[in-house]
Amino acid sequence: MLKTTSIAFLSVLAPLCAAIVYDATLDALPLDTIHDYVIVGGGVAGSVVANRLTENANVSVLLIEAGPFHKGVIETEVPFYFWLGIPSTYQWNYTTVPQLSANNRSISYPRGHILGGSSAINGMVYDRAATSDFDKLANMTGDSGWAWESMLTYYEKLETFGPPADGHNITGQFDPSVHGFSGPLGVSLPGYSQTLDSLVLETLNNSSFPYNEDSNSGSELGFAWQVSTINNGTRTTAATAYLADNYLARPNLDVVVNALVTRVLASNGSDIDTIEFHAVGNTTNLNVQASREVIMSAGSINTPHILLNSGIGDNATLSAMNITPVHHLPSVGQNMSDTTVIYVSWEVNSTDTFDALLNNETARAEAFAEWNTTRTGRMANGVINLSGMLQMNESDPTVQSIHQQYSESIAGSNDADFEMLFIDGYTTTSNSTYFSMLYGVLSPMSRGSVTLNASDPMGPPLIDPNYFASEYDVLVMRQALLTGFDFVSSEQWSSYLVEPVNGLAEVIEAVGTSNFTAMDELMRNGVQNGAHLVATSSMSPYGADWGVVDPDLRVKGLNGLRIVDASVYPFVPGGATQLPTYCLAERASDIIKANQ
Repeated sequence: MLKTTSIAFLSVLAPLCAAIVYDATLDALPLDTIHDYVIVGGGVAGSVVANRLTENANVSVLLIEAGPFHKGVIETEVPFYFWLGIPSTYQWNYTTVPQLSANNRSISYPRGHILGGSSAINGMVYDRAATSDFDKLANMTGDSGWAWESMLTYYEKLETFGPPADGHNITGQFDPSVHGFSGPLGVSLPGYSQTLDSLVLETLNNSSFPYNEDSNSGSELGFAWQVSTINNGTRTTAATAYLADNYLARPNLDVVVNALVTRVLASNGSDIDTIEFHAVGNTTNLNVQASREVIMSAGSINTPHILLNSGIGDNATLSAMNITPVHHLPSVGQNMSDTTVIYVSWEVNSTDTFDALLNNETARAEAFAEWNTTRTGRMANGVINLSGMLQMNESDPTVQSIHQQYSESIAGSNDADFEMLFIDGYTTTSNSTYFSMLYGVLSPMSRGSVTLNASDPMGPPLIDPNYFASEYDVLVMRQALLTGFDFVSSEQWSSYLVEPVNGLAEVIEAVGTSNFTAMDELMRNGVQNGAHLVATSSMSPYGADWGVVDPDLRVKGLNGLRIVDASVYPFVPGGATQLPTYCLAERASDIIKANQ
């Protein structure tokens, strides 16, 4: 069904693209137009679905985004701004509740508040996860369409694997047979060579640590060159890829920015068909309707927040907050899971780190000028060049004990227990130079929640990842750290590493003993957000008494409402969740199309 009412082009944004893009703070909106689909959230998933559904000229879509339009925001174009910092204007500026197992610290939880969502502010890491992750999902849900062989088709469809910014020969650094070369999303291998790279490669050549030509082939184990969502030295976002001008020019696609969705409603008392929202900075609520479906793509924090405020959740909890229950679905906002992450750092005997770009205005200006002129140099590069995805050592009695105690958490045959990333700097104002390692527990057993604040349900939600609540996560992180210390203990590192910082020296001194006090304290003081939040709207089998959506992503027990974003993954799929979310949205689009 096509739109029945047309509204004038947005005068402010029209010169930037050939689309109807409305700014809710400035323009008359298409409130009387009933679109076939209304999508809440213009992040990764929402952008993909808006693009794919409007491939059919007879289908109309309205995409509503809380943040501003994406064009002209240089901080979301230059890859190195991940380290320099993305302005708070383009973030939700969330923090967690105090984390009991992290010494009661509240931890920053960045989420993108701009068209393109978190793809505009994240670390640009391209990880597909392993075959066993998706096969596990297929078995868990009873839908073979979520298995690896099916999903690989979508991974290949969505990407254009391009040359790195420096144009170097990438033979042996990836497997072209498992990648795509004509999709919307531009990706590439590292485009700036670092001294650190040669150290990592030399270690691999002289140790038993395995090299993996392509960790995105379905077998992720080993150390590999890191693919990033960067094209021509510029960050690729969901907006630049799936909402590029040629797509926005479609007459059957409308986009509204700066519009905060508060609730989804049933105008007829049964099917969800109405979206309540208001312009940012204005408390007057407005409504729009969908004739076929409302699609929630607001992300793992905002999707459950909106559902709960809509009366979709646990009836007793909602009633206690004076919210009228509409549909009893206790799993909404529950079972939250996130990669558990810490950083450790050393001062190094090298000037080839990115620290100078953080602390020296002249160096930073020169690097930006290079990027601005040629889209090359350190500012054109991703966050990491090489990364490791590893399992715990099965021959270690300690690991055997962990697996005996937590048998349900054992990784599949080709997916990792933890990740180890190499970073050529440290985000500090010191004039020293640094090397950092990021460690992440990839299949954490700790579970948290996203809930409403009883004193202000419409305000920022209560985000509780519950980091290190499970002893399993602590034990795996210990093994990750020990593996990392082993990796940098070889001779080639001795002249590079100068001094560990931030309490790391005490931890290293205790290696080889049974005393983990210093290590555990380092972990609890240092744990950071993984930014891989999932499971707050978990997918489960048809007829299951748990979960929020069925395998076709329809909300259980409701008509007209579907969720397409990372919140539906019941567990963290592999490493970074950005690419699995793109992939999920590609398949979701086909599922929706099949029911048109």
